[in-house]
Amino acid sequence: MRRLEKFIAAIFFVLNLQLCHASGGAGGRSEEADRFSIDNLFERGRYEASFNNGALFSPFIATLKRPTVNYTMTEVQFGYMLTDFKDTGFFRGNFEVAGEGFGSGIFVGPGSYIAGVTLWGRYNFVRPGCRWVPYAQAGAGMVSTDIDRGIVGQPFNFNLDLGAGVRWFIRPQWALNFEYRFQHISNANTGKKNLGINADGPVLGISYLF
Repeated sequence: MRRLEKFIAAIFFVLNLQLCHASGGAGGRSEEADRFSIDNLFERGRYEASFNNGALFSPFIATLKRPTVNYTMTEVQFGYMLTDFKDTGFFRGNFEVAGEGFGSGIFVGPGSYIAGVTLWGRYNFVRPGCRWVPYAQAGAGMVSTDIDRGIVGQPFNFNLDLGAGVRWFIRPQWALNFEYRFQHISNANTGKKNLGINADGPVLGISYLF
């Protein structure tokens, strides 16, 4: 876990400093950066709509006696900026909450679909005049699936999620999203069997902030 935390911290350091420096956000603000300011999109009361797609692969971390279950991840999110900017240094950013509905097709493993909802809490790292906005997030929700009952125990399950990624603003209100996602699915011991699934993989998407 410490290696993962260091890896994520290193990614944020590179994205938040090197990339922003290249776009004029770490030193003096360039004329182009001033024209492309996105600070106001992360003020309290703003919204974000996203469409994302990816693929998650399991087993991950806990692999003993766990079969392969690989599935797509197609999701629609709607976010709300909870706070204005906090701090003025490396951790300059804000908190956001987002609701999500997702559907998955299983392409390897004993099942055909996973569908559910997730509530996310997200922190956005926003630097002045920078098109790159890294973020870290955690979420939890509910799932319906037909995965083999020997793995998840029952149709109704829960999901716990972690993610780290970056938005790249291609226009003042439009951003491409690049994210690493971890998802755990289990019934929280409410069924007779609860082997569960641990999966991870890339998620890509597009966001509109307004």
